[in-house]
Amino acid sequence: MLEILTPNIVNRRGLHFNSLRAFEAAARHRSFSEAAQELCVTHSAISHQIKRLEEALDVALFDRTNRGIQLTGAGQTLLPVLVDAFDKIETTLEGFSAKSQNTSLVVTTTPTFASKWLIPRLHRWNEQESQPRIHLIPTLDLLDLRESNVDIAIRCGIPPWPGLNAEYLLAVHMTPICSPGFLAQHGPINAPEDVLKFNLIHADTGSHPLGEEWLVWLSAAGIHPADPPQGLSFSEPWLATQAAVDGIGMAMGYIEFIQSDLLSGGLVQPFDLQVKNALSYYLVYPAYGKNDLEIGAFRQWIINEVRP
Repeated sequence: MLEILTPNIVNRRGLHFNSLRAFEAAARHRSFSEAAQELCVTHSAISHQIKRLEEALDVALFDRTNRGIQLTGAGQTLLPVLVDAFDKIETTLEGFSAKSQNTSLVVTTTPTFASKWLIPRLHRWNEQESQPRIHLIPTLDLLDLRESNVDIAIRCGIPPWPGLNAEYLLAVHMTPICSPGFLAQHGPINAPEDVLKFNLIHADTGSHPLGEEWLVWLSAAGIHPADPPQGLSFSEPWLATQAAVDGIGMAMGYIEFIQSDLLSGGLVQPFDLQVKNALSYYLVYPAYGKNDLEIGAFRQWIINEVRP
């Protein structure tokens, strides 16, 4: 077997990568022989590299006995650091390999953000040269970005999310909305308390009690009903919006997502009062992906879309 003794190894403070790799493998297996097998070198090469590391650190990493090798206190301290470092290196290199075979950028977000904000803007991403194609996963589930193949998420909530970077994108402002036909049939709507006479549509996302958004808006308007408003509920805000477009009732609209419906006349906004939602949208990605070229390009693009 060939000993790996490359003369031009990059080192810091005299710590050779091969020595660190040899120690990590030997400490993990508790065996120089098994480490040699894993790294495809000789037993003596492992012994030499570990001796070099101990001399550089001026500390013993193994107790060598007739029954084998045991980690010293210093070895026990160093091992988990190296295991974590090599795991991250392996994950990063696997990511490069995956991207060379599949140039898509996997993005997850809520169905509302996907359908009402992101998709209408994706043509501008596609117009850029050499950008990876987007594979979009609309879901209300908080997918684990560290354990899945998802590269980046656009989440509605309140950070932090452990182990992830979160950058503020945009707030959401609420106001009642309905179709012109609904307003013509049931109007006029002159005062905020008038909405309590109608079939109210709720976005039952699970992140807040049913009817809470209506109560927040009514409270800002100076109205404090004794009981939460009743009515039809949907698990997604865009479904509640579509129900309003179809004339089923009045929904609590998110201004940032209904501009096209207002401009086309599919929806009307009876009141000027808008109330900021407690939850905002954030761009979320793993900490180790901060400098990833594809993530960086998407991050810059979407920030430019939010703040042109």
